[in-house]
Amino acid sequence: MTEPEDAKFTELFDVIQAYSRKGYYHQDKALQIIAGTYVFMFEQEEMPDVRPIVDDILGQYDYVFTTLERGNLDPLSVDAVVWVALYKDEYMEWGINRLGRILESVHRRSRADENYVDYIEDAAVVIRGLENVVAGSALEEIVEGRMGLRARRREESSLSSLPPRPRA
Repeated sequence: MTEPEDAKFTELFDVIQAYSRKGYYHQDKALQIIAGTYVFMFEQEEMPDVRPIVDDILGQYDYVFTTLERGNLDPLSVDAVVWVALYKDEYMEWGINRLGRILESVHRRSRADENYVDYIEDAAVVIRGLENVVAGSALEEIVEGRMGLRARRREESSLSSLPPRPRA
């Protein structure tokens, strides 16, 4: 995990990092915290980069982090990737790549395990994650475009309220 000098909540991310190095239950909790902490567009503080932590956890499970109860894909693992991907524009490509790896691993598992009955449902979870990343990116562009438009309108209206310049 890399932390910018002005990063907030470093204690929380120290916990996430420590949990990521432990067993399944701690890793599950780390992914839950990541999914719940990264809220794109609305967070004012600079958050630490947890992409290496997510990569490390998912890599240990060939990118299919499953629930212990049913053995299906844990949707929180997809949520963690989606929210981190949406946090910054430069994380978007990483997120799409990781969701692709998850989908590829789900597909590979379906070919190797005849008893993998949740394949369609698990693939749908990943595809919805991809849709959310793409839609979130588009939404962010729309919001930023509107915010820029509002700022320009405010600037124009403040300029129009100025008295006319005297002619020389």
